[in-house]
Amino acid sequence: MKKQHKFLFKIIFLLCCGLTNHLSAMDQLTGTVTFNKGKSTLPGAILFWEKTSRGTSTDTMGNFKLSWPDSFPATLIVRCTGYKSKGILFTGKTPAIIKINLSSGDTLETVNIIERRPASEFSFISPILIENITQNGLRKAACCNLSESFETNPTVDAAVTDAISGARKIQLLGLDGIYSQILFENLPLIRGLSSSYGLSYVPGTWIKGILITKGTGSVVNGYESIAGQLNIDLLKPEENSDKFFSNIYGNAKSRMEANFHFNKQLSKNVGTTLLTHASTLQLKNDVNKDGFLDMPIYTQYNVLNRWNWVSKGAPQGEFGFRCIYDDKQAGQTNFNKSRDFGGTNFYGVGIINKQLEFFNKTGFVFKAPARSLGTLFSARWHEENMFFGLKKYNGVEKSIYANTIWEDMISNTNHLYKAGLSFVYDEYDEEYNDSIFKRTEIVPGIFTEYTGHLSSKFTMVAGVRFDFHNIAGNQFTPRLHVKYDLTPKTAIRASGGKGFRTANVFTENSSAFASSRQVHVIGPLKAEIAWNYGGSIQQQFTFLKNDATLIVDFFRTDFMNQVVIDMEKHGQLYFYNLSGKSFANSFQADLVFEPIKRLAIRIAYKYYIVKTTYSELLKQKPLTPYHRAFINFGYTLPYDKWAFDFTTKWIGSTRLPERFGNINGYSKPYFVLNANVSRKLRRLDVYAGVENLLNFMQPNQIIAPDAPFGPLFDASQIYGPTEGIIIYAGLRFKI
Repeated sequence: MKKQHKFLFKIIFLLCCGLTNHLSAMDQLTGTVTFNKGKSTLPGAILFWEKTSRGTSTDTMGNFKLSWPDSFPATLIVRCTGYKSKGILFTGKTPAIIKINLSSGDTLETVNIIERRPASEFSFISPILIENITQNGLRKAACCNLSESFETNPTVDAAVTDAISGARKIQLLGLDGIYSQILFENLPLIRGLSSSYGLSYVPGTWIKGILITKGTGSVVNGYESIAGQLNIDLLKPEENSDKFFSNIYGNAKSRMEANFHFNKQLSKNVGTTLLTHASTLQLKNDVNKDGFLDMPIYTQYNVLNRWNWVSKGAPQGEFGFRCIYDDKQAGQTNFNKSRDFGGTNFYGVGIINKQLEFFNKTGFVFKAPARSLGTLFSARWHEENMFFGLKKYNGVEKSIYANTIWEDMISNTNHLYKAGLSFVYDEYDEEYNDSIFKRTEIVPGIFTEYTGHLSSKFTMVAGVRFDFHNIAGNQFTPRLHVKYDLTPKTAIRASGGKGFRTANVFTENSSAFASSRQVHVIGPLKAEIAWNYGGSIQQQFTFLKNDATLIVDFFRTDFMNQVVIDMEKHGQLYFYNLSGKSFANSFQADLVFEPIKRLAIRIAYKYYIVKTTYSELLKQKPLTPYHRAFINFGYTLPYDKWAFDFTTKWIGSTRLPERFGNINGYSKPYFVLNANVSRKLRRLDVYAGVENLLNFMQPNQIIAPDAPFGPLFDASQIYGPTEGIIIYAGLRFKI
């Protein structure tokens, strides 16, 4: 393994130094369409050669490839609704990658074509395997928040963590979400104290899109990405044409949610968006009659306000703030906090989270092509107070993140580079029962990344970063992504790189508090370090006269060190440094096609082998199924007046932790079926749906529910749904 790492480092070092021979002739015009003076990319723009039928459109990243015309001179027409069309004269082929900026305004021609964006888009041009979940994809289900936004997507797995708290987690490449970097437009979003419940603090209606990257991702965004990256794109003032938007949701369990969006362009240069959310559930549900609430009763308030400014010849950017208050109460149905807290009459759970965050992004665009300077900054305060029965946890986090990025080209736009400085400050003050844990992390870093379009078929992104961690020591992080186009519709990608992170064992494993297990931290715990490498094949083709895409990928993650979560011993929970092997193999095959017009079908299959050494024995990680299968049908009537969606998921068996003599025990496979229908009116959308249509619930979700303070009690061993069938309805209104 060390030889492989040295070899990878040598490759990256040589490539970053520019020791490559290329200059192959390009047989296609390649480039990017932007708006807002080159600051933002523009997906869905139409490009075609004048007086020909040869054309294309930009992908979700604003990139495009277009075959050259048969003769020159030739004029390239670029159009997008809401922007002024542009004509560009070419006198011959150029090897450079061009950048086209469109200005706001009416288009020169009215195009009476309404095209529905797909639920998910796969970038064919990007050297990194990227999937974009669009707003249409998010509206295939209720998607009340980020944790529920993957029910109709097979790439990311989502599930509840325990039978009491209602917390949900995601998995990517077979690894928990803590090994994926979750960002808000390249700023940190879910990390630290927000690891357990932060996914529920991003309302679904706020989300414009979710970019999913498999593998280590870019060094520009930091060092924590190991399995992948989720970059959440939220609504922006300059992109949001609705002055007012509201979404009201309710389900049969008495869960109610309301979202209100306000958008105002104060002047030509200044705009603001205010996003608000309130939700509650106050009815006590106990469908399986085990004496415990199926879901906690709760109240949540969430506000985000962002401002953007654009000024000619001056910096451009935005700033904003976000604040969250979330209060949950769970446990036995007869628990009363004012009466039973701190006692053993009834088992109760209380979870209160408060968060304040400020963020700022500033960009400087220069006259020189491809040259820019950007700064990103965020500061966060987060307080979390929890009790599970007699166990208590209190934590306070203070975090600062800063990143400065310089971007320029080397000789021409076929060779681009980024370089910059980053800084991370994390201060944690935690108390678990009578033990106090304090930690301050200070991490300045430096990075550089080279993007080379070395021919019309070969693209490479190579990056390195050095981080000076005051606890984990100096860390060197190399990463490499390459893409080769076998044909204009066949792309092969490969990637490899390193990532590291420090574990927050209490908040990241709060589900283990819902048990009588005694917690043991065998430390000091070291930083988690892993190498991830893999590849994919993306094939575009025509099926029944419609476009189709097949993607097959395989990734492997090897941990050099990992904080092992050991629940194999009865009544005990151990956290300790890895001593032995730990790895995750992930295989996924994904087919997207339209057999008939307006009927989209997506079929996927996944296979995981995730193993860790527990007390010198290499075992499959518990509660991680080997096999998963997925199929989704989406059908829309013309003009999207009606939309129907149906999803079937099959989850295979999973190993259960060794407990109570249950050696090598496995769960049974099960199906989950979801359906959604929506009706679109002029300004109003009405939707309704059913989740868990088969009403499957994991049996024996809680071990020894009649004795929650006894030695056998455990509500943390969850592999299936904890709620039965859920019927919901809602409406969306906009002005």
